[in-house]
Amino acid sequence: MEIKPTKDVKPKKIDDEALLKDVEDYPYDYLYERARRFGCTDMGIYKALKDWALLVKKQKSTP
Repeated sequence: MEIKPTKDVKPKKIDDEALLKDVEDYPYDYLYERARRFGCTDMGIYKALKDWALLVKKQKSTP
């Protein structure tokens, strides 16, 4: 049995320096907003940020 990929998507290497600059410029953006700027998926941004340990969960303010 041969396993076939579900999508014909080439993996894209996200430039680390550009991603770090983007995080500095837009620290409060969501993953999907960064993904639009980089032309990739939000999961790609997630994995790149996870490798750099830059993921911070947004906190809801409590009264």
